[in-house]
Amino acid sequence: MGRGPQTSGGSRTAVQRGRGVRSGRSARGVLAAAALLLAGVIPGARADGAATAPQGYDTVADRLCASPAGQRPATVRIRATLPAAARAGERIRATGVSVTVTLPGAFRAELARSGAVTAGVTSRLAVGVAQGGQRAEALWTGGAAGPVPIAPGDPVPTPPERPGTPETPPVPEAPPVPEASETAAGGTPGGTPGPPAQEPAEAVSAESPPPAPPSAPPATPVPTDAPTPPLELEFTGPVPDVTPPAGGDLTLTAGALTLEFTPYTADGRPTRPATLTVDCAPRDPGRPFATVTVAVTGDEPSAPAPGQDPSASAGRPRAPAIEPLPAERAPKPPPCVGDTVDELAMVAYVTGYSNVEKLDGAARVPVSCTQLLDVWKRIEPRPDGFHLVQHATGELDYRGRPMMPPSRATFLTYGAVPTTATMELTQLKTMTIDSDILLAKSTGRTLVRVPLALRLYDVEVNGVPLDVGPNCRTRGSLYSKDPDPARDTRDHVVLTGELKGPGDGYQLVTGGVLSGTVTIPPFTGCGADEDLDPLFTSAVSGPGNYLKQVQGAPCASGNPRPDPEYCTPGHEPAKVPRAER
Repeated sequence: MGRGPQTSGGSRTAVQRGRGVRSGRSARGVLAAAALLLAGVIPGARADGAATAPQGYDTVADRLCASPAGQRPATVRIRATLPAAARAGERIRATGVSVTVTLPGAFRAELARSGAVTAGVTSRLAVGVAQGGQRAEALWTGGAAGPVPIAPGDPVPTPPERPGTPETPPVPEAPPVPEASETAAGGTPGGTPGPPAQEPAEAVSAESPPPAPPSAPPATPVPTDAPTPPLELEFTGPVPDVTPPAGGDLTLTAGALTLEFTPYTADGRPTRPATLTVDCAPRDPGRPFATVTVAVTGDEPSAPAPGQDPSASAGRPRAPAIEPLPAERAPKPPPCVGDTVDELAMVAYVTGYSNVEKLDGAARVPVSCTQLLDVWKRIEPRPDGFHLVQHATGELDYRGRPMMPPSRATFLTYGAVPTTATMELTQLKTMTIDSDILLAKSTGRTLVRVPLALRLYDVEVNGVPLDVGPNCRTRGSLYSKDPDPARDTRDHVVLTGELKGPGDGYQLVTGGVLSGTVTIPPFTGCGADEDLDPLFTSAVSGPGNYLKQVQGAPCASGNPRPDPEYCTPGHEPAKVPRAER
């Protein structure tokens, strides 16, 4: 139910077609390539649409960001490059997208009070897309580069500068910018005159007596508790293309911004609660954060744009199409037929992403089938009320084997060397799922424990096979810090699901988000003609690999009359989840 490896950089190396890989330098290049595959970071080729020269946009504005502890001001900066003009029916692509958020120190202190030392953080920016009175919404998601330090005492980051214009470089601001004001590069200049020039100091001749030393400034009391420094976060990642169906100006307007923190203590355990959601809105709800206009030429296409209703009439305006990212165009899920004998048996699909520490990137986990068996539950009275305690065992199921579907792809290592390989995650022992829910508040936690080993095979570099042997795998299971000291045996992954309230969060019977961090152990058995274990270990193995999995609602396959909303006629899950960053 979870996976996640990654690699560090090595020396760049090219492998010539028709030549084998023999030297250590070549092996390091191949190793990094295999590690990239391992993480699932597979950049896809995307055709460029016909458009004019791209134009950069850079805008900063003040927002109000709300968390459970209250609402506080923050600064948000959005940068992106878009074409100034495009043609109807062809994709418009935003590149170089980054969202930088500077939160006040109170947010850092709020996380630290829960015991957080680091946190995984993702962002979701809603972008309204409009043309000819028709509207659609794109979701720009991003991730921070690795775990974010939370413990107070980090250096105070420099807040984002308010950008100037292409003609006028940014200069120091004079009076404070009004609360609801915003500045966009390429729009109205936002610079202000700098301070007046200083008068030159009076010269001192060799005969003149030296000036009196300046008096010492009065002593300033040193505060015993320094203010908590602000928290600056930068999010990057690909965003979906937009296809305009007709001519006419197309606008993109930034809207609601949501940050999702997954904090961890110093020993790698999730805090309680396991997640913190921060919602950021413009200070002036009546004014958009920033709007970019792209001039679109051409008549409306005779056929609907990709992603649109084919039955739409040619004369009826259609909304712009939001194209899925390559990673979101998942293949058909694998067969996943549940047990029909056990009355309590269930079966569910799982997918998600993994931030791999050494690769500094996000890896997409393929949709996998999980059989849930031996399900039981009981009600326990406790001082705070009645608790629902639930237990189940599980097994990954790919064509009858306890593993996730193999992942094979071709990609470029260091942007130069094409590499193809296959990754395989295999379950070593029984998976367990344990839930404890306070019924009166519908709050609680679920822990999923599963031992997973990682194997690499069928590796090719620039078309030349690299023989890593049939048993290039981790030395034992990937593992997490277990919150139960008696079970902290470093031989299984732990994923946590939090139920925050009625219908808000993870439950075994409804699905939801599961997250955790894993350590990738050393590799063994890698290399047929030479020992590649040390290279794979140094480039891939290590702690701090964040996982975020999404379980779909399960099908109660043991029910003689399964609910058609959740089960297909063949007793497979009807709900296929979408991966979330």
